[in-house]
Amino acid sequence: MTRAITAMALAAMLAACSGGTSADYNRVEVPEKEARAQAAIDAEVARSGAKSTARLGVPVATPTPNAARDRAFPAAFRGFWGASDDDCELANTAATGRIDVDGDTIRFYESKARVQAMRPLSPIALGADLRFDGEGQATFATETYRLENGDTTLSRTRAAAAGQPALSIRYKRC
Repeated sequence: MTRAITAMALAAMLAACSGGTSADYNRVEVPEKEARAQAAIDAEVARSGAKSTARLGVPVATPTPNAARDRAFPAAFRGFWGASDDDCELANTAATGRIDVDGDTIRFYESKARVQAMRPLSPIALGADLRFDGEGQATFATETYRLENGDTTLSRTRAAAAGQPALSIRYKRC
């Protein structure tokens, strides 16, 4: 019992000392971010006990909404994709079926599309509202992107809309 009270008092003292640019744990400099994380762990241990904290973990804050992050393609979707084998030859400068998915932009042969809004549909699919710019025009479309075959195939589909035909293209990862 005395050992538990001593550990709790020590945890409270360490948490109180973690303000500033870095914390001192046994004279070892710890960056502020790690010191805050350790203080959160110590506070949860003091509140719930070590066994409960070890079993349930420490509550983690959810990331703050960020417009740029909410528009970006997840990492699994990023990279070069080709509609044919020739499109994946990087020396082929006339590869009209190659796309480059990067962040919130898709680059095509003579145009590019910027994500205006993105909606996750499943862990392997998302819907994207896109603004296409190229050849002196700007158009808008809503498309669905789905990863298939262990993330080696990207399916891009669009329903027919005013002035735009339906679209269904499959790309392989380059």
